[in-house]
Amino acid sequence: MEKELLDKINAALDKALEDLQANPDFIFENELERLKFEHGEPKELKNWKKLQKCVVEGCSNKSISKSHTIQKSSSIKELAENSHVLTPSFNRKTGEMEMLSIGVNEASTFPGYCSKHESLFSEFENVKEFKTGEHMGLQLYRTVCREIVIKEHQKKAFEDIKKRYLKFRDKMMTDAIIANLDEETLNTPTLEFKNFTVKSNDARLNILKHQIKSAEDTLNSFLYPYRDAILNDLKKNKLQKVAYVAINFNQQIPIALAGKGNFYFKGKNVDVIMNILPIKDNTYIFFSTLKKHTEALKLFMSQMGNPLKMFCVIESCIIHGTDHWFIKPSVWNEIKPDLQRKILNSINDNKYCIADSFQMTIFNELKQTYFDLADKQPNIPSDVAQLITFEKEKSTMK
Repeated sequence: MEKELLDKINAALDKALEDLQANPDFIFENELERLKFEHGEPKELKNWKKLQKCVVEGCSNKSISKSHTIQKSSSIKELAENSHVLTPSFNRKTGEMEMLSIGVNEASTFPGYCSKHESLFSEFENVKEFKTGEHMGLQLYRTVCREIVIKEHQKKAFEDIKKRYLKFRDKMMTDAIIANLDEETLNTPTLEFKNFTVKSNDARLNILKHQIKSAEDTLNSFLYPYRDAILNDLKKNKLQKVAYVAINFNQQIPIALAGKGNFYFKGKNVDVIMNILPIKDNTYIFFSTLKKHTEALKLFMSQMGNPLKMFCVIESCIIHGTDHWFIKPSVWNEIKPDLQRKILNSINDNKYCIADSFQMTIFNELKQTYFDLADKQPNIPSDVAQLITFEKEKSTMK
């Protein structure tokens, strides 16, 4: 009798485990339950913008609520229409990126610095331009600090989701095992059911583990080392551990960006901190990485010698790099609605990096100005002519 009972329990257990491996979603009662689990944000993710300790190493003061990574008084206001800009935002309920209208007081803010260390950036914010290498270094520093704050909170959030999932999975697996047993077995007097603990992996758990490890790797391999390197160079007032290339473009590009991107050089990954900041009638563009990647960075930035190519590279950076960017609403609204959706669906596709060309246009008017100027030139190099033809075919204008 005991052997028959044990065989039935083992069979029920095997069936539940087979179902889990074949389809991890079987533990959800219905589609609504699955969506509620997936889109229920953990506390860490929802609260990442709440006050915390100042991000400056060794400082125990509380941060202020709104440190701007991108200057409000210059770049954000330059792009604003009716005191608002547009920024991509992930809708957890629909599972899609959307364009969110956000006020200039809220755009590009995070709880980063205490009031004392917030004043580090006051000099170039007051003059509304970057006049020295120190100004650019400080902007790079606060960009990497924001990346660290977000990545640390993402890691905590994924760990929280993992804990909730394991607890939920154990409960649902216990119910599934009981459901696979017949009534006679369940009524066995000597049989008492307690919660089962599942030790095996499944597809959903593997994804969560990968997300946690990816966040850890990004922090340890680049963000922390870069933060320490840029601080070293700021303190010593010379480039020792980081490299950067800066461009002051004499036209306003209708986008403001500050974040991390990556590309590949000789088969190796190169992480970079990117800043594209429109101020008055020009745009500051400066990208930076660790010193060991100096050659790779210079080669990548050399593309920006041609304005049309520069616009294309920036489009790739906002689609295949960071989603921390803000655009002038009228520029976005020039794009056909169906192509807006295609552009949003392309954001943060991990198959691509910032060196990969994006196949649609965002800066229609800006590129058209370049096309008009090129039409007036008698002799255009063949490679430039080919680029113009290719870019004209990518137009998304209404």
